[in-house]
Amino acid sequence: MNILLLSPWLPWPPFDGARIRILETLRYLARRHCVSLVTTVRRSEEVPNISELNGFCERIITAILSDQTSVVLRRLSTGLVRGRPLIESFHYDSHLAKQVNRLTSQYAYDIIHIEFPFLAPYLRAVSPRSRARKVLSMHNIESIRFERELQYSSPTARWFLIRCNRFFFKSWEKKALREFDGITAVSDRERVWIQQYALAAKVELVPNGVDTAYFQPTPTSKGVRSVVFTGLMEHPPNVDAVTWFCDKIFPVLRRKLPDLCFKIVGRKPHPKVLELGKRQGVHVTGEVADIRPYIAESLALVVPLRSGGGTRLKILEAMAMGCPVISTTLGAEGLEVTAGRNVLIADTTDQFISQILTLLASPEMANEIAKAGRNLVVEKYDWRLCLSRLEHLYDKLLGANEGHRAPMRTQQEPVLEA
Repeated sequence: MNILLLSPWLPWPPFDGARIRILETLRYLARRHCVSLVTTVRRSEEVPNISELNGFCERIITAILSDQTSVVLRRLSTGLVRGRPLIESFHYDSHLAKQVNRLTSQYAYDIIHIEFPFLAPYLRAVSPRSRARKVLSMHNIESIRFERELQYSSPTARWFLIRCNRFFFKSWEKKALREFDGITAVSDRERVWIQQYALAAKVELVPNGVDTAYFQPTPTSKGVRSVVFTGLMEHPPNVDAVTWFCDKIFPVLRRKLPDLCFKIVGRKPHPKVLELGKRQGVHVTGEVADIRPYIAESLALVVPLRSGGGTRLKILEAMAMGCPVISTTLGAEGLEVTAGRNVLIADTTDQFISQILTLLASPEMANEIAKAGRNLVVEKYDWRLCLSRLEHLYDKLLGANEGHRAPMRTQQEPVLEA
């Protein structure tokens, strides 16, 4: 197949769940298909990263979509005048839309694959001559994610924009769904929600996954008693999670276990997270070259999430490494886990404290949880298993007997500045 894939970000380096999923999608599709990538970079320093994707893409078309405040405000105001939701305006670039039109006019694509519903406006730039089926990859349900975030956030510029986006354009996400022939969901719960609003689309469950060969159990003495949290540390749900853990849970644990450490591992720590690193026993690493050693040496991965959406790759990565996971119900939602068997669930401060103390008191139980978690991801959540469902959706949309076009010559096109 010839596939045109639109992503809101260059998926390199893959430092968060969205970029990891997009990169794994490119890697999987490149094995059998020809993929052209259309994406943006936020600053010129990111341009060298484009070459990292050459092995997966037939062509890469980019534009620099500045995140400077004055430029963002100009995009948002232009979008409001045109009746476009704020989240769509934030990610929209007219130069890139012209490239979408050029590509779909010059090349015959079988599939136009879009990551996230807020990129739906680019469909209006697709050439009328294109016969490509339009597929949307839903990483989460944005409207639900934003509603949850508002519950635990204080008034900030982001808080104001989310409220405005919700107030003025409540139905933007549901409208976007109707523009696609096929849609993927990461969990069965989200699949049901999507089917309510995209009655004409084929909806396929394509879960998040993990590279089970890269994330493997590693022998370690675990002499240092620690728990760990991993993720992009400017992401508001992650900031709220570690703040709650440090304020309400960790102080009680430290009184019982004075040598216990809490490691917050991830890129771009928010100033609030950096402040947490000043507390005794709390270590904020910032970006690290490899998160695996931090997971390997920890008693457990803690996931004290109270907001957010989709499914958490951090849980799958820890399970793949044989590291027990203690998560809120919301943090583990959408994953086919069983409480007490392959994951431990804690929704209150007392429950988190109890579960961590139980793991320390019973190494045998910790080992059983770890083994069951590893078995689960190998059987159900390896990326190849998960993404084969995406390919199945493509086949259903195109028809089992429809011939696909020949591969195109590999070439990389120049970066286009916005």
